[in-house]
Amino acid sequence: METASVNKVLQLFNMLSKSEQLAVADKIDMQTFEKRWQIADDLLPDSGFDEDDVMEEVKAVRYGNKKD
Repeated sequence: METASVNKVLQLFNMLSKSEQLAVADKIDMQTFEKRWQIADDLLPDSGFDEDDVMEEVKAVRYGNKKD
């Protein structure tokens, strides 16, 4: 059995129809989402806001009664 390489996978991918390519891309997206989310989360600073802080800000914007 031949071993897979990135180049071989891309060659095979390019042989697929556009609808098949989209199906494969969706599958890859689903299988890699958690890892990509973790990488993005690690890059972003922690805001220190909790859900109550966010809801207070939303209400202030909606109803114009911001508390500083």
